Amino acid sequence: MPLTGKLRAFNDEVAKKSPNEPGAYELLYKDSIVYIGSSSVSIRSRILAHRQRKKFMKITYFRYRIVEWGDEAIDVEAKLCQNFKKKNGNKPRLQERTPANRSIFDW
Repeated sequence: MPLTGKLRAFNDEVAKKSPNEPGAYELLYKDSIVYIGSSSVSIRSRILAHRQRKKFMKITYFRYRIVEWGDEAIDVEAKLCQNFKKKNGNKPRLQERTPANRSIFDW
């Protein structure tokens, strides 16, 4: 279940055009995924917030997947992190935490 969406340049102009909807996203340096995240409200606000952090200055691209509900964004992020770790043996380089794999149906 990797994100296969279009790679977008990681700059303010493009980030401001990203969706104001919930979803999961990946930040890349060249062709390597270095961070996986999600927003239950707005992908745009999260991408713009990352643009302000020194830690993310070298990011070159991002891609995203829009989801219907905010809780689904966390599930997609968790699955992306699990798949990344399974494939690469560790979490993405700039990842500080990984989300718990939970579902909105696990109440």
